[in-house]
Amino acid sequence: MLTIIQNTFREALAKKIFYGYYIFYAIVILIMIFLVNMDSVEGVMSLADSKMLVQQVETGFFTLSWNLIIFFSLISTASFIPSMLEKGTIDLLISKPISRPIILISKFLGAVLFVFLSMVFLLGSIWLILSLKSGYWDPKFLLSILWITLAFASMYSVVVIIGLTTQSTVVAILVSFFLIFVLCPLLSLREAVIFSLVSNDTVKFVFDFLYYVLPKPGEFKDIANSMILSEQINMWKNSVNTETGIFTISWLSPISSVLFMLAVMAYSIFYFSKKDY
Repeated sequence: MLTIIQNTFREALAKKIFYGYYIFYAIVILIMIFLVNMDSVEGVMSLADSKMLVQQVETGFFTLSWNLIIFFSLISTASFIPSMLEKGTIDLLISKPISRPIILISKFLGAVLFVFLSMVFLLGSIWLILSLKSGYWDPKFLLSILWITLAFASMYSVVVIIGLTTQSTVVAILVSFFLIFVLCPLLSLREAVIFSLVSNDTVKFVFDFLYYVLPKPGEFKDIANSMILSEQINMWKNSVNTETGIFTISWLSPISSVLFMLAVMAYSIFYFSKKDY
């Protein structure tokens, strides 16, 4: 298993994915350094209430970049499965004394580990910059590394099954784009948007079913932001206070997303085990 994970990193290096990935994030880090050292920020960062400012910067960063980071991570790793299935590569892998489930799980874990280490580099650097500048060291921000990695993993399970069935990197990327930026956000707003336009119970059931079954990468962001702000997180249901307009996220989003990931990966393992190559 460790050898296959290492080979996944070697593939990323060979395709220059690793370098492009880290160069892009290094640019983001440099921009953050520039922003916190602007003259207009100098006075603000010296105020006593630096905690509130740091929290606003952290949550603002996630609001603007969360889905983009996940999508960029999926683009960077979408080729891992189709490349594995290329003639010669797959013949070599299945000829080794290692089971097919272990091969696929190792590829999946290799991609997840790749993104996890990237998030340690990006978010760890941003945390260090803000902490050194403000004097407020917020360890809850570092937990966001785990949340964004888990959000990526739930979406990457879709990439895995698409890669196995179509052997196409482009199709996997297009489906990921549709889920992250179109379908999942629309399902999250179904009660406010779709249900106000339709009254058919069957249609509502279909949208509810899709919402609860599919992964929710954007709502992982809400979990991370709520933890940074020390806000309440409900157990099962999202809620909105009509008087204050405060939205409270629930643990249902990560729970259902993890269950989706496990189900899709289980089917992917079954499909890969039975497929003739």
